[in-house]
Amino acid sequence: MSAGPDSSISLVNAITLAIAGLGAVLGIVNTWHGLSRSRVKLKVLPAHAIPFGGADERINFSIEVTNLSDFALTIREVGFLFEGTEARAAVVRPFILDGGTWPRRLEPRTSVTVYAQVSPPLKDGPKIKCAYARTDCGRTINGTSPALEQIAGRNTYGGFFDRLFSR
Repeated sequence: MSAGPDSSISLVNAITLAIAGLGAVLGIVNTWHGLSRSRVKLKVLPAHAIPFGGADERINFSIEVTNLSDFALTIREVGFLFEGTEARAAVVRPFILDGGTWPRRLEPRTSVTVYAQVSPPLKDGPKIKCAYARTDCGRTINGTSPALEQIAGRNTYGGFFDRLFSR
């Protein structure tokens, strides 16, 4: 079998094939981007809180929730999940510095910080696994941080936080 003029790809066919391949790749990227834009994306960041300026001194922890989605979301509940169980500890009456209402509607790229009192972990009780935020649409997003690990009793600071919370 010899390569004749019928078996070679012409320049026009090669360009057509390249453009078709590029179109297929761009179609896949566009589909992925469209699906990504419609997903619920939240950042949940637990942190220590230090009360000052007349704030309630029992407040020692905060959970910041940032809406990274391209659409507004309503945060209905924040709190903590525990290891080895489905139980959760919701912050029932969140303290919010800006005095806004709860549940909180977050526009894209906005955040809210909820302040609360967290007691030291009980020796026999379940350990805190992570902080969570639950939306009106039923999605639950988790987050953790070194501050939460310290509160949960997994710290390596020689009991510093145990002494801090045993006032």
